[in-house]
Amino acid sequence: MQQVIDVPECDFCHSIELELLYNKTRGLLVQCEECGFSRVASNAHLDSDTITLLAG
Repeated sequence: MQQVIDVPECDFCHSIELELLYNKTRGLLVQCEECGFSRVASNAHLDSDTITLLAG
């Protein structure tokens, strides 16, 4: 069963200080500001405010 996470966190160090990046080949990435771990952004990382900001 999948858990619902209110605040996305780093899979490696569990920090909530995440930065949203765009990479031309991989698309949207989420990078941890604490440890530098990055991964492809998922729906858990994108809320309606983020989508509005990206749509510009």
